[in-house]
Amino acid sequence: MSKRKNLNKQKQKTSFNLLLGTGIAFVLLGLVLLVALAVDIELKLTAFRHLIWAILGGGLLFVSLVKLQRKSLIFTGLFLLLNGILFFCIDTKFIPYSLDALWPVTVIIGGFALFASGFYVDRSIRTSQLVPPVSLVLLGVFCLLFSLDIIEEPFWQLASRWWPLVLIAAGFCLVVLFFVWNANKIQLEDVEDDFTDLDDIN
Repeated sequence: MSKRKNLNKQKQKTSFNLLLGTGIAFVLLGLVLLVALAVDIELKLTAFRHLIWAILGGGLLFVSLVKLQRKSLIFTGLFLLLNGILFFCIDTKFIPYSLDALWPVTVIIGGFALFASGFYVDRSIRTSQLVPPVSLVLLGVFCLLFSLDIIEEPFWQLASRWWPLVLIAAGFCLVVLFFVWNANKIQLEDVEDDFTDLDDIN
């Protein structure tokens, strides 16, 4: 019975792996066909160099999800896959913006990939792992407002007037962390014991 269960588990795992690989392949193939069939889009050979990065990222993501399950490899695979797709769409004019205008999207993708890799491996959302991805996403969105000329005022001129907002945001984050740690009932018994030991020595 145990051998039969092991065989069933192995078959189920193989089918899930096949499902993942097929899904990634369908996404990439569907993207190429969508771009190729779109109106007024010329496919250049140079555009496929970024598609190669997307394929490599998809392969690395598949291997890391199926076997290794390391955050760094999942992050790298997802980052290469999404950025390869983005650059491919930019090169083929499928997205009507240049890389100079959309470079902050790579920062947003980095934040998303960082969050996704941490969440997949840890199966939970921790405050310490949530702050860096959210910071990257907010930074990318902020830079995107300037690169797309949504905010027409020069960045340095705006920063010289509104830089105290950084202090306000930092203070707000510290206050939120305080309440989160209080909600989780973090005990400071070890710290108090250290102080009592020092008092005893004195």
